[in-house]
Order: sequence, then structure tokens, then C-alpha cells
Amino acid sequence: MPFTPYHFGLSALPALATRGRLDITVLITTNMLIDTEVLADFFSAPHWPVHQLWHFHTLLVGGLVGMAFGTMVYGIKPFRHGCRWVNSLLGFPHSPTMASMIFSGLIGVWLHVLIDGLYHYDVEVFWPIRNNLLLRWACGGHWSRMDEIQRWVMWSCLLGWILAGLFTVMFLFRRFQTQKKDVPAQ
Repeated sequence: MPFTPYHFGLSALPALATRGRLDITVLITTNMLIDTEVLADFFSAPHWPVHQLWHFHTLLVGGLVGMAFGTMVYGIKPFRHGCRWVNSLLGFPHSPTMASMIFSGLIGVWLHVLIDGLYHYDVEVFWPIRNNLLLRWACGGHWSRMDEIQRWVMWSCLLGWILAGLFTVMFLFRRFQTQKKDVPAQ
């Protein structure tokens, strides 16, 4: 699912479920970062398997990229303040810490890799192992089930969007109600 927002709902859920202990901005942004591999493949190596150019779509390399990205976001103050602003907008009491941003980058990438690993045959989830063992396991060795697995992944991603949207509306409503109570009557 290159360049689609399918991943965003499922990626936002861990941050929403932990009420901001994981950074929602880093979780979602790492999903876009990982798909730069697909864009680079399109322009530089069009005959190479799409998800194998830099091995960003693997738990190992992708995880390292996600952790490095979380560290970078924490280290650049305007980015860190932007993440803090998003958390406060949603009414989360937690300020980003280096550990939470690194862990958010790792979780964001791993969710992306697992989603794409169940959807695309060429993702080498456990690289340097050169097969998609995750999809092989999900299909039970019967590649004819791949369409069924892909439909399941798409419906799960849609459900993730719906749940993330409901959580977001709930948090925004709760924040609005809290602010309304805090305003003195005139």
C-alpha cells in the first residue's frame, strides 16, 4: 500500500490508547518515512522489488530507522515542541521524552512493516531471511489465500481509521469540556 494513509489509523491507535505516552506525531510520520523507500525505488531502480531497495520494510533496518527518527525529532527543539503541541491539543498530559519518541518511532515502523508484510509478497519482514515468512505463515502455505489476507488487512486498516477517529473526537470533546469548565463565568 504505497503512499496511502491506510497505516495511519492503526499507527495512531497505540498513542491514543496510551493517552499520549507514545507520541502520535512520530508514530504517524515514521509511516511516511518508511514509504520513501518505495518512492526511491520508483525513480532509481524500477526493476528492483519495491520493498527491498534499502530494507526499510524490515523489522531490523526499519526498526533502526524508526529509532533514529525518534531520536532526531526529540533532538530538534521545534519538532519536539510541535509534538508537545499535538499532545496538548488532544488533551494528553504527557510531554514527549526521548525514550517515548524512540519507542514511538520503533512501534510506528514495526506496525507499518507488519501491515505491509501481510499485504505485499516482496516484503522481507525478517531480513536477512530472504522470504516473506509472515505472509507465508498467514496464508498457511496456500498462496491462493493471499487475496483473503489482503482484504482482511484492508478492513483492519479501515477499522483502525474509524477507531482512531472516534478516540480523537472523544479526546477533543473531553478537552473542550474541560476548557469550558475552567473559563470563569462573566
